[in-house]
Amino acid sequence: MKHAIRLTLPLAAALLLAGCGASPEERLTRAEQAYSAHNYSAARVDLASVIQEAPENARALELLARTYIDLADPVSAGSMLERLGRLGKLPADAGVLQGNVDLMLGHYDKALAAVDGDGSAQAYRVRALAHIGAGDTAKAAQAFAAGEKAPGSKGRLLADYASFQLDSGNEAEARRLAALAALEKPRPLNSYLTSADLLATDNNLDKALAVFEAGLKAYPESRAALLGKIRVLDALGKNEAVRPLVAKALADNPGDLDLAYFDARLDALAGKWRSVRDKLQPRESVLEQQPQANALYAKALLELGQGEQARARLTSQLLREPDNRQVRLLLGQAELALGDASDAVETLEPFAGLTDATNEELSSLAKAYKAAGRSDAAAMVQKAREAAGARIVSRLASADKAMRNKDWQTAIGDYETILRQTDGNNVLVLNNLAFAYSQVGAEAKALTFAERALKLAPDNASVMDTAGWLLHSTGKDRKRGLALIEQAARKAPDNATIAGHLAQVRKS
Repeated sequence: MKHAIRLTLPLAAALLLAGCGASPEERLTRAEQAYSAHNYSAARVDLASVIQEAPENARALELLARTYIDLADPVSAGSMLERLGRLGKLPADAGVLQGNVDLMLGHYDKALAAVDGDGSAQAYRVRALAHIGAGDTAKAAQAFAAGEKAPGSKGRLLADYASFQLDSGNEAEARRLAALAALEKPRPLNSYLTSADLLATDNNLDKALAVFEAGLKAYPESRAALLGKIRVLDALGKNEAVRPLVAKALADNPGDLDLAYFDARLDALAGKWRSVRDKLQPRESVLEQQPQANALYAKALLELGQGEQARARLTSQLLREPDNRQVRLLLGQAELALGDASDAVETLEPFAGLTDATNEELSSLAKAYKAAGRSDAAAMVQKAREAAGARIVSRLASADKAMRNKDWQTAIGDYETILRQTDGNNVLVLNNLAFAYSQVGAEAKALTFAERALKLAPDNASVMDTAGWLLHSTGKDRKRGLALIEQAARKAPDNATIAGHLAQVRKS
C-alpha cells in the first residue's frame, strides 16, 4: 500500500513547478544543495516532488525527514521515519532523529526511549532536553555533562548546554561552552543564537546584532535569528531598521504573534494607540499566547479610555503571571483610572516591599494610597522620592564609571534607566547618552538625544559640540553642525575635544 503525502495547495503548486524540466535525480541533487545551504523550504519542495514519483526512494525520504525536523514539523518528520522503517532503511542516527521529533511533540518519555543505549553526543542532547521538558534539571545537567565528553558532533549540545548554564546563572561556564560550540563547522544555528544572547546579556548589543545577522546569513529561514535581530535593533532604538524587517516578515507570516507585537510596538513608540489597538484587536482570542502583545493591547485600551476591557485582560494575565511587574503596574493604573482605589492599592502594594521598585511603580502606589484616603499616603510619596533619588545616584555612578571604561552598552543601559525614572530632562544624562550611542554606531538615535539636550541647554559648550559633531557626522545638517561647534569653541577655547572636532569639520 502506497502512502501519499498530504499537501497544502501552495505546496502542491510548488511541486508542479519543481517537477518541470528536471529529472528526479537532478531534483534530489538540487535538494541536497539547498539543504546544505539551510534553505529548507526549497529542499522540501524538491524532495516531496521526488517522493511523489518514487515513494520508496530512501535517500529522499531520509533527507525530507531531516528537513522537516529543521522546519519544526515533527508530524511530517515522523511520517518520513515511519516510511523508512517500513522499508527497513532507517539511518544510523534514526534514534536521535526520532528523539528530536518526540521532543517537539512534548513526548519526553518517548524521546528518552528513542535514544536508549545511544552513547553519542547528539543522543545526550536529546536526553538533556527531554529532562528539561519534564522539569528535572538535575538529570538534564548530568546528561549535558556526559554529552560534552561523548563522541560525535556536539556543537548543538554545547550551545544548548551554554543556554542551560546561562539560565542557571553560571555565565562564565556558559561563555566557555558557547565558545566551543562556535568552533564547529558548519556552525549550528543554536550556537549563533546562544552567543548572541550572551552578548545581549552583557549589553554588547552591537556585537549581538552582528552575530544574529551572521546567523541569518547562514540560516536565512531562521525565525529565531530574525526575531533576535529585531529585538536587538529595537533595544538600540533603530526603529527605521526594524520597520521594513517586520513588515516583510509579517507579510510572509501573517499569523506570527511575535511579529505582530513588534509591528504594533512601533506604533506605540509613536503614541499611535488607536493603530496599536486596531492591529492587535483581530488577534484578541490568541493574544494570551504572547504576553508582551497582550499587555501592549491592554495598554492601548487603557490609553483609549477602554479601562474595563483593559482591566479584564490584565487581571487574567496577572493570575497567570503573578511576577510580571509590567502587568501589575498596568492593572493598578487601570484600576486607578476606573476609580477603584482600594483594588489599585491591593494590586500595587507588593511594590512597597521591593528594593528595586521603580519611581513609576512607587508613584502609582502613592497615588493609590492617596485616592483610597490612606493616612500613610504622604509617607509613601516620600518613600518613592527617596528611593528614586537613591537609585538615580547609584545609576549615575555606574554610568560615569562605564563611560570612563568605554563600556558604552552599560552606560547606555544606566542612562536610559535614569531617563525612565525621572522627567527625562537631565542635560548631562541626555548629552552623555548621545555620546555613548554614537560610539556603538547608533548615530541617528544619538542625534535625537543630542537635540533634546541642546533644546534644554542651548548655551552649553559640551552640548553644542555633541550636537554639532553628530549633525556633521550623520550628514543631516553639516552647515548647522559647523556653526554649533564654532560657537562651542568660542565658549570653551581650552577644550581640546571641541578644538579637535572643529579642526576635523573645517578640514572636511
